[in-house]
Amino acid sequence: MSAERIADRLQADIVAGSYRPGTELKQGEIAERFDVSRIPVRDALQLLAARGLIDLVPNRRARVISLSVDEICEIYDLRILLECDCLQQAIAMMDQDDLNTVSTALEHSSIDAKTARWADGDWEFHKTLYRPAKKPRQLRMIEDLRRTCRIHIAGYGLLPDRTSDWLQDHADLVDACANRASEKAVTILKHHIEAAGQTLTGALSDGILP
Repeated sequence: MSAERIADRLQADIVAGSYRPGTELKQGEIAERFDVSRIPVRDALQLLAARGLIDLVPNRRARVISLSVDEICEIYDLRILLECDCLQQAIAMMDQDDLNTVSTALEHSSIDAKTARWADGDWEFHKTLYRPAKKPRQLRMIEDLRRTCRIHIAGYGLLPDRTSDWLQDHADLVDACANRASEKAVTILKHHIEAAGQTLTGALSDGILP
């Protein structure tokens, strides 16, 4: 098995919460799991480090990223800047086909919200909202930031505790887009992201999580 495939499999596990933040990824265990030598495992860990999913320390140990409250707050601040800007530009570019696609994504995300696929459905909805802006680099930056948030939410076993609220936010965003109300849409999105950040940082600050 190639290093890239091993990295992809490990990434899926990390994002799904199989490895919680700070967990050490042991080369020997990974090599045994995939029935390979340690060479492709080392290369896979380098790939994961380049993707920002793990930290490699001088003694060659690899650990899933584990961010402080301040670092997580910074990520959510960046998300607000990038996602709100992308949404505002997207609304100006949306045609009826785009709006139809957004509505379909809303339906799917509402179904996924009650399953283990809630994060995938949520990102697909937001990605569909932002795509008309035609800012692929910005979209990739947003995806990377959201993945970092997801690693901590899933790794700590934090499921959305206000599902009905954020689904309503999604519906309100679609309505605002349909009405070309970009200022209203940006306000909804800003509050939406802030609430998500407060859920995670609140749990960390209150000592609920290690």
